[in-house]
Amino acid sequence: MANTPDQATCLTADEGGGELLPLSPFYALRYHFGMLLGVDDFETEQAYHRAKMCLHNAWLHREGVVWGFGVSLDQQHGEIRVASGLALDAAGHELHLEADACVNIGEWFDKHEKDPGFTVKTEGDSKTFDAHVVIRFKTCLTRQVPALLEPCDNANTGTAYSRVFETVEILLLPNLSPPRVYPYHRLRLLFGLDEPKKKEGSTEITDADKAVLDELGNIQKLPREQQTAAYLKAFHRFAALDEIDLKPATSEDSARTLLFPGRDDDAVVIADIAGIKLTRQNNGWALAGGAVDTAVRPSHVATSALQDLLAASLNRAGSQNAALGPRVDPASVTISDTEIILKFDRPLHPKSVKADAFAVTVFDKTTGWKSFAIADPPALSDAGKTVKLTLTASPLAKGLARVIVRGTGETPLLGNDPLLPIAGAVTDAPAPQGIDFVLMKERS
Repeated sequence: MANTPDQATCLTADEGGGELLPLSPFYALRYHFGMLLGVDDFETEQAYHRAKMCLHNAWLHREGVVWGFGVSLDQQHGEIRVASGLALDAAGHELHLEADACVNIGEWFDKHEKDPGFTVKTEGDSKTFDAHVVIRFKTCLTRQVPALLEPCDNANTGTAYSRVFETVEILLLPNLSPPRVYPYHRLRLLFGLDEPKKKEGSTEITDADKAVLDELGNIQKLPREQQTAAYLKAFHRFAALDEIDLKPATSEDSARTLLFPGRDDDAVVIADIAGIKLTRQNNGWALAGGAVDTAVRPSHVATSALQDLLAASLNRAGSQNAALGPRVDPASVTISDTEIILKFDRPLHPKSVKADAFAVTVFDKTTGWKSFAIADPPALSDAGKTVKLTLTASPLAKGLARVIVRGTGETPLLGNDPLLPIAGAVTDAPAPQGIDFVLMKERS
């Protein structure tokens, strides 16, 4: 094959492989008529366009698998197999593997058993351990062609590599992969994806995270129809602060600020393999088990799929928010000997608040169910959000009390705006056409 590399000339990123394909996103070639072009000019031209693409990949997409890179265990041959695929790393490199690759797990274990920090459990002739698979950028020189040597060599001819082949290095590393650190922490906290951070040496939440949680609390107190706009405003606020905090990575010795959020040699995790079990067989090892987990990898989903998913989620959100009547907070319900108080999350239409929209019964183990009449009309307060039911025959009996607020039937309770029947409890599934609220509580 034309792109088959000379393995002796392959370099990983940490060995300077990136230098074979230099990057310079802010330094471009300017052509003019009659310009004499040399090697440096062509390298500058390629470095500019390559770097622009890497800059886009690294900052706007981050690291992640685009397709493929399946990981499987081949117990018959004692191997871990990685399928072909395409991914991006934190430095914007495109990581491409043309064909499946594999590693003999027994041979790997013999080389790494004594690695510092590698946790291995021994039971008789068996060894059990965890590992993870990563990929990272690698370049190779290939296709030698005749070339003129430097003038000092009396214009002799020789050969030089004329192609750079981009591929990946696949590594199996001891133990499970470390937890992934995600950017945009404030936004992830706002939408419930991250836990708040604590101040160093304290259980107190950091000031930055407290600001997010306070804003989230304020949004959740708003009427449902106002929350979408409030979330959007909070999104813009915290996105700006998260972006201000973003910084490019530095070199390993911290002497240089790099172009990208990660270094050239940063690897991409593609799988954890838990509970790898090797059993001694003759002079080697047999692979007896293990569980592959690819959920730990970062994955890139195509924008066309994201559009469909977003449209579906907005449709569900719309049905939950815009087309729901009032709902009862079960924790707000109080039951005494003479009255029952219920609080709704949205105002009720006063003309629908009638005694026949409610039912109160108590179950006695000896006599069974007994109904209790309600004075009509029930009292409405708190701008139509609180209903007080007064019992005409009191006190309310002891036993298992059942309170029903009707969102179904011929005369359900209705919301004031829009005129929709109540949708049960705030913890119930969405019910745009109404659902009864039911509460059962033991009275002793």
